[in-house]
Amino acid sequence: MDVRVTIAAAAAAALSVAAPVAGKTGTACLVPLGRHDRSLLADAAAGIRALYGVEVRTLPGRAMPASAWYAPRGRHRAERLLEALDRDVADPGCDWLVGFTSQDVSTTKGEARDWGVFGLGEIGGRSCVVSTFRLARGGQSAARVRERTIKVVNHELGHVLGLPHCPRAGCLMQDAAGTVRTVDGESGSMCEACRDRLRRSPGLSIPERFEWPAPASP
Repeated sequence: MDVRVTIAAAAAAALSVAAPVAGKTGTACLVPLGRHDRSLLADAAAGIRALYGVEVRTLPGRAMPASAWYAPRGRHRAERLLEALDRDVADPGCDWLVGFTSQDVSTTKGEARDWGVFGLGEIGGRSCVVSTFRLARGGQSAARVRERTIKVVNHELGHVLGLPHCPRAGCLMQDAAGTVRTVDGESGSMCEACRDRLRRSPGLSIPERFEWPAPASP
C-alpha cells in the first residue's frame, strides 16, 4: 500500500466532480480495470459500506490505459492509473473512484524507481487503485484473500478521504511497508484517532463499530 500527495491532480479532480455535501451520503464507485477478480468486487463494496457508511456502485469495466504501461517491468504504473481515472471517469454520481484490478501495478518508492504495490491512494484526491496481484500469492484461502482485499481497498480509500499513514500497530491505515504480513496483522478497522478525523467529513456516515460483512454469494 502506498500514498501520494499531488496538489495539482487533486485540484483537477475537484474541478471534474462536485465535493460531497454535508448531511448527504457520498458515493464510492468501483471501477474494474483490465483483468480483475469479479468475485471480489461485491466483497470490496460491502467492506466500503461497512467501514465508511457510504453508497457504493460498480461501474462497467475498462481496459487498462495504454498510458500506464511500463514495458521494462511488464506492468502498469499506479500513478498513471489514477490520472486516467480522474481524466476519463466523469460520472457525476461518483464522489470517489476505486480502480480495481488483478494485474500488477507499481510506483516509485524512495530510491526504488519501480516498486510493486498493493495499491495507491491520493490524499485528498478523488481516486485510488487496488491490485489483488500480490494478495493471493502463496495459495491463500479464498477467505484470506477476501479479507486482504477489503483491508487494502478501505486503506486506499482512507487516503482519498484525507488520512495519512498511521503509526499505530493494527490500525487499518498503518503503512504495509511492502509486506502482506502487515495487512494480515491489521484489524480491518481504524484506530479511534483515525476514525475521529473522518467522523465530521462530508458525505460519510461512519458506523460506531466496524462489522466484517458476510461473504458475498458466489
